[in-house]
Amino acid sequence: MHARAHRDGKTMKPCDALFLVGTRLDILDTQPQLQPVPLAGLQMDSVRAELRSQIDQGSEDLCWLVVGDPPGQWLETVETLRDGGFLDTLPWALWLGEESRRSDVQRLAWDQGALEIIDCGDASSFAHHIESLCQRLRAPTGPLADLRRMRLENATIRSTLNNIPAPIFVKDTAGKYTECNEAFLDYLGLPREQVIGHTVYDVAPPALAQVYDEADRRLLEGGARQIYDTQVRWADGALREVTFYKSVIRDHRGAVLGQAGAIFDVTERKHLENTLRVLSETDPLTGILNRRSFIEQAALRLGELHMKREPVVLILFDIDHFKQLNDTHGHVLGDVVLRELSGLVTAHLRTEDLFARIGGDEFAILLKGLPESHSVEKRLPTLVASQTFATEHGGQQCTISLGAVRLVPTHVDVDALLAQADQALYEAKRQGRNTGIIRSLPAAQSAAA
Repeated sequence: MHARAHRDGKTMKPCDALFLVGTRLDILDTQPQLQPVPLAGLQMDSVRAELRSQIDQGSEDLCWLVVGDPPGQWLETVETLRDGGFLDTLPWALWLGEESRRSDVQRLAWDQGALEIIDCGDASSFAHHIESLCQRLRAPTGPLADLRRMRLENATIRSTLNNIPAPIFVKDTAGKYTECNEAFLDYLGLPREQVIGHTVYDVAPPALAQVYDEADRRLLEGGARQIYDTQVRWADGALREVTFYKSVIRDHRGAVLGQAGAIFDVTERKHLENTLRVLSETDPLTGILNRRSFIEQAALRLGELHMKREPVVLILFDIDHFKQLNDTHGHVLGDVVLRELSGLVTAHLRTEDLFARIGGDEFAILLKGLPESHSVEKRLPTLVASQTFATEHGGQQCTISLGAVRLVPTHVDVDALLAQADQALYEAKRQGRNTGIIRSLPAAQSAAA
């Protein structure tokens, strides 16, 4: 629906346009105000886009002119216009095409909300009716003036929304998008015609669409506001971390019309938060847990296992003569050994096991359960002693001393339990190092700890 030229060669102004819908398009040569809209075009989003463009340009003389021939087709056309939202801010008129006494058709048209019924066949009479219709559309007061003001307000709001960098959208109660700003389209990388009139299942991956749909349903049922974090597929296909802010829209009677929402991209913030969390929880040299994080997570783990009455093993070990290794070969080699040792032990642990460097060359492990096939506390000294760590100075071997306590946790203080393991570690050193001492704590003793 592009502006056509007058017969004198001048280009039409947007405000000269009436949208002729139907099959009788032969009158267009004599009435340049009319712009054709084929019936099939009503299903096309390009019609909606052109109409939006006309309204945004400040057009006043806008009206749908529905052709009444063939009989019965016009009513279906009006229903299609109404279902598509085309009659929300624009009136419509019916052109019967020839003089008649079809009072039943006229009565039905008035009942359907027609602004005017043009019942004539000759061109001059038709032109007179069109001019009269345009004058009514320009009326300074009354319902049509109210519609013009509404269109202007909507255009102003849309322009304002398009200047907001955050993606903003509006949906009806069926979950179909009825409005969005340019930032929303840019964020998804989709044209407007693939968004307006469609649902989240048309614009998002199925799994994410289900998340949005369920959240929408909860919002409409609750009838208030909603804030939640999730992901959105960005224009380049990548998933971005976002926060949704949504609220219900109501009419003047309080009935729910739909919802409005905004999306705030928090990907960089989440990345920074995760980076800071990792830095605060891990040892920078080895990448495993640090002492503070180990104490916190071990306390939570012991509390969970206490409720389930499941046994655990707490292991404490350090590198034999590590100070001598540093003094002889330097701290660089010592750091290499600490990293290589951490990697070796990690490879023999399960994902649910806790492993930490709690200071210097001292490490702690918390294991869930006591399966003999996974008795790390028994195998670890031999495993480390058989390993040669690659350094700049060639292969370097080392041994460890290990102390471990086995127990079914009650109300255990982690620091006190570490003290129990430390006593076993001291006993391993007293026995000559490169060995492990494992103690089983009875329930009464673990509770006292």
